Amino acid sequence: MVMSYKAGPELGAIEVYTTENKGHPVEFWAERCVDKIIYVSADAPEQVQVQVKQFRDNIKKVIEEYMQNAIKSDRITLNNKLQELGFNEVAEIIRKN
Repeated sequence: MVMSYKAGPELGAIEVYTTENKGHPVEFWAERCVDKIIYVSADAPEQVQVQVKQFRDNIKKVIEEYMQNAIKSDRITLNNKLQELGFNEVAEIIRKN
């Protein structure tokens, strides 16, 4: 009898997404997030696939909302710190965006 054990990390699929002169929007990151959290087999019954798709869409909306809130919160913190340091013009740019 031969037994073997494979140790060490395995490299999964590598995906590359690029943008030009900007970062990815919240919707992009929310989509990547639900891709990691929710999966349904192509072999699953159709009604299960439909339910999972609806659940996935709902979860994506929740993730997007909380990511937007986190971004707003971080910008408020950054804006306040810049103003505190006397960088009012820069703070105003951050606040408007």
